[in-house]
Amino acid sequence: MRLADPLRERWQRDPLSIVVPAVVFAFALFVYTRALGWGLPAGDETWAADALKPSAPISVAWHELASRPNNGWFWFKYPPLHAFLLCALYLPYLAWLTAVGGIMHFQSEYPFGMRDPISSLSTLALIGRAASAVMGAGCAVLIYASVVRSFGRAAAACAAFAATMAYPMVFYSQTTNVEVPYIFWMLLALVAAVRIVEGDAQRRWWMLLGIAGACSVSTKELVAGFLAGLPVAIIAVSIAGRRPVMTWLRGGVVAAAAFAATMVIANAVFWNPLGFWRRIGFLTQTLPRDIALQYAPYYFPIELGGNRGAAVELAQLSTAWTRLVASVGWPVVALAIAGLVLAIRRRPAWTSLLLAAAAAYYVVSVRAMLSMSIRYLMPLALILATMAGIALAELLRPGRLRPLRAAVAAGLAMWIFAYGWDVDRMLAGDGRYAAEHWLAEAASAHPDVEIYQNRAYLPRFPEGLAVHEIDYDQRGIDQFTARRPDLVVVSSSGLSGITVRYKQDWQDDGGTGEGYSPAQTSAGGQVMNYSRDANSDFLRRLTAGELGYEEAARFVVDPWIPRPLIQSLNPEIAIYRRRVASVAPDANAAASSAAQAASAAPTGN
Repeated sequence: MRLADPLRERWQRDPLSIVVPAVVFAFALFVYTRALGWGLPAGDETWAADALKPSAPISVAWHELASRPNNGWFWFKYPPLHAFLLCALYLPYLAWLTAVGGIMHFQSEYPFGMRDPISSLSTLALIGRAASAVMGAGCAVLIYASVVRSFGRAAAACAAFAATMAYPMVFYSQTTNVEVPYIFWMLLALVAAVRIVEGDAQRRWWMLLGIAGACSVSTKELVAGFLAGLPVAIIAVSIAGRRPVMTWLRGGVVAAAAFAATMVIANAVFWNPLGFWRRIGFLTQTLPRDIALQYAPYYFPIELGGNRGAAVELAQLSTAWTRLVASVGWPVVALAIAGLVLAIRRRPAWTSLLLAAAAAYYVVSVRAMLSMSIRYLMPLALILATMAGIALAELLRPGRLRPLRAAVAAGLAMWIFAYGWDVDRMLAGDGRYAAEHWLAEAASAHPDVEIYQNRAYLPRFPEGLAVHEIDYDQRGIDQFTARRPDLVVVSSSGLSGITVRYKQDWQDDGGTGEGYSPAQTSAGGQVMNYSRDANSDFLRRLTAGELGYEEAARFVVDPWIPRPLIQSLNPEIAIYRRRVASVAPDANAAASSAAQAASAAPTGN
């Protein structure tokens, strides 16, 4: 009753204060569940790169909590909090599955003791994705909450709408990647910080700031930069506003204590402190290499600190800006600039908080990432969307030329909606579905298939096909012409995986010797990985039709609005078929002979 009474009073006083956030949540949840079953059933696999496989949370929880204390184990990919959360959500289904005989006994390897692993693991995947969708919708509500007190209900709703349709949000809210979960906790910390700079010094906001901040960094440490900017801005605003020093000092102590206690619980430090310490060493590249390689096959391409020179910094900034614009689109960027001007004039303290968080996130987190992905820029994209919402609402205010301004706002809103909704359309119509149908029909005539890439980027293969995953060193022309498979399936996503061998330690490993060429360089020109020339030559000649193979089919969904795509989203699938009357070209023959053989054979898709 204590919780119901304030809600009842709030409803009687201002129904819209409950209705509008509820509508924001429902709309976002609708958008984020249109393709929740994307790529399922898939057993313990997933089409989303770096997503948590269904079995991963159980494995993490087992190593962290069920094995001997202080064993030193750590998960090199992410902190454990979200894995713990998913395990808690798994438990009712796993208990039911055990009760009906769906699990005979747990095993560490596939099929994990499950009677029907494809179905059971796919259900676990749906549970994990549903958690992301709910947290994604929660992100929209938290953005609304961070804006409404300073700029009003219309601006808050517009900001939530723009953030909801940011295309990385639409994608990652329907996967088990940790991006949306850490952003949810990050935005909860931001709401607490906003309340503090708006003058609400109640202890609960300081406590929420510490707890939510710890939950965010315990889900993905990349957020550390964003969180570091919040106390800096709070202190600056408090000093500028001549607020009593003891007020924010006491609040800071409460936040710090809440942060520390939550970190201990969320990372199971109370049970496995050595594992926590080793993960910190791994991230800061101070963990001994022999220990790190027991847990991780490679080091992350991260460069912490250092003076890299103006040219390198500008190159990194340019790359980040390009990815950031792709996340939301130019119309939102233009609106965000206008919204920033309005915010600075009307709520300088609020604006300084967001700008400090954005600047700290770039300097501490983004700047260190030598391999720049769109997902690394999601906190900045949401800040842009928030500012854009303020400008969008301004177009709807009463005054001169309101009909014209309303028409412009409607056009921009339609574009924002289409930019995000197009992601759902690409997910629902993923070219891999059509490729699977084509392969199923071709299985009897072409049963022998070769692949060279991570299965996350490829279609699921139907029964009746013999699918061979070819080792990195066996992807040369000589080996290929000896095998002569019926079909070769290639995805445009993860294409570098065919030719590139990722180094165990990108900092220490130099050139890999003769027969290799630099494949990827950082903004500073440092070589991050190398490609094998033999593999590159094979891929080039295969796709050019010089190895006795022709392109049989190609599948992709054309986006409404062109943009750089997240690697896992809408890959183009090409299927190459051995020509019926072809003779395998001699790998040692001259290039002219290979060209003549290719031109003599029939071509076509």
